[in-house]
This record gives sequence, C-alpha cells and structure tokens, in this order.
Amino acid sequence: MKHGPVDVVVLAFGKPRFDGGILAELERQAATGTIRVLDAMVLLRDEAGKKWRLDLEDLPPEQRSAVGFIETGTRGLFDSEDADTLYEGMVPGSAVLALAIEHTWAVALVNALDANGVELAFNFRVPAPIVDEAFASLTAT
Repeated sequence: MKHGPVDVVVLAFGKPRFDGGILAELERQAATGTIRVLDAMVLLRDEAGKKWRLDLEDLPPEQRSAVGFIETGTRGLFDSEDADTLYEGMVPGSAVLALAIEHTWAVALVNALDANGVELAFNFRVPAPIVDEAFASLTAT
C-alpha cells in the first residue's frame, strides 16, 4: 500500500480567530512525515448569515506559501457539496476548517498487517479531551 489511512477532521470556530498556529503545527507534522495534509477548506458565515468559502488557490502569493505543505495535486478533494453540508450546521459569525489528513506514519504498519492477512475489523477515534479525562480519573483513584 502506498498510502496511510485518511481522517477528515472538521474544526468549528465559534468566533473565528486564525493566528497561524494551526497551520504552523500542521506544517511541522507534515515536515516530519507524520502526516500529509491532502486538502483543506475554510468556510465562513458572517453575522448576516452570508456564506464564504476560501479557496486555497485564490490566496495571494504570500498567503499561499503558508499552505505550501498541502500538495497542489491533492487539493480539491473537498467540493461544493461538502461545503453545503457543513454550512448547514454553521451559525452566523462562525467558521469551519475542514482537513483531509493522511496518516503517513501508518503506511509501514498497514503493509505489515496486509502481509499477514489482517483486515481492519473496527476503527474508533477517542477525542483528546476524553482521553485526558480518562487518564485523570486513573490518577484520581
């Protein structure tokens, strides 16, 4: 297998504030080969309810370089149908960042599993806050 599993992650911003920290961490993780960001989509809904979609290809050159770690050949996985679905859950004055993230760290593991005839039977992601709570409860008892 050439690719690892891909997660689609949708981040909701009640009050949009993009300070560059998220992009910097995604770029850092991509640079280490841990992940590969395949696509990103930013949606905004202003206070009047008007919808805006920020296309990475339409960014000015200096801002486009900030997302240079997202390969141009994989951009476009998110389409207008995806945007329409996400707009439905957005309240006025909010933003959404959707990411398609490939877990490149897992390619060798997936190949080892496949070579041994193993098939994925079930996959479940536990959100980080719940993991923190679980570990906190272990130390509290």
